[in-house]
Amino acid sequence: MRFFPSFSALLALMLMAAVLMVACGGPAPEPPPAAPAAPAAPATSAPVAATQAPPAAATAAPTVAAPTAGPTTAPAAAPTVAPTEAMTATVAPTEAQAQETAAPDGATVFTLSEGTIARYKVEEVLASTGFKIATGETMDVAGSIAFDDDGNVVADGSRIAVQAATLRTDSNRRDGYVRNRTLLTDTWPEVVFQPTSVVGLPASIADASGPAEFTITGNLTVKDQTREVRWDAMAEFPGDGTVTGFASVTFTFEDFGMDKPRVAIVVSVEDEILLELDFAGTITGP
Repeated sequence: MRFFPSFSALLALMLMAAVLMVACGGPAPEPPPAAPAAPAAPATSAPVAATQAPPAAATAAPTVAAPTAGPTTAPAAAPTVAPTEAMTATVAPTEAQAQETAAPDGATVFTLSEGTIARYKVEEVLASTGFKIATGETMDVAGSIAFDDDGNVVADGSRIAVQAATLRTDSNRRDGYVRNRTLLTDTWPEVVFQPTSVVGLPASIADASGPAEFTITGNLTVKDQTREVRWDAMAEFPGDGTVTGFASVTFTFEDFGMDKPRVAIVVSVEDEILLELDFAGTITGP
């Protein structure tokens, strides 16, 4: 009997245990339901925030309008530069015009105009067709001749230039040989004539009228060789300040250190070269 507690003692122990469980463990079951409720709210708000953020960024990007600024600036700059380069290219080859400006004050000046043609002729024998006169022409000719009050040529203010690389015949092969081997146009692009005297015209060419035959003497430069030559010329002076005419001169390949064409289809080439000028121009003076 001593080892078993009484019923009242057991009841007292059970009541004490119940009190301790209420005091210490009673609140524990409450938190589990609260915990799931809390995460549910953030999960819902997070996607909303994420979904709203991209539209804000997308709206901001087009507002910058970077593509619009780019194209607007580029075209504005391009047209400004392009015409400048084109104008420079146009002015560069006008050496003949520079020489015209060098004519002294009070001089009477004959200036070549559009329609002038420079031409060379060389007799040759081809293996395929036999005898032929090779003819090369160009309209890329410019220049002028200045005269003083006494009708003398002002050499420093006179110059006629032919752009040799533009001479064309009926054969591209011949033209290539002439450019690259005969005239070496990459190094010496122009054939230049500088008149020094004219014989057979009136003292004032501004007073010339009707047809006239005369000679023009001066220095002809082909490549790096310069020789004095004399052109035989004839012209028509209508009396209205315009002139049309024809002039020619003959020289040899050797005179100017030029190589004759030597290719399989060419049997022979004559030594002489005939250079012609069908000219048109205007006369201006004091």
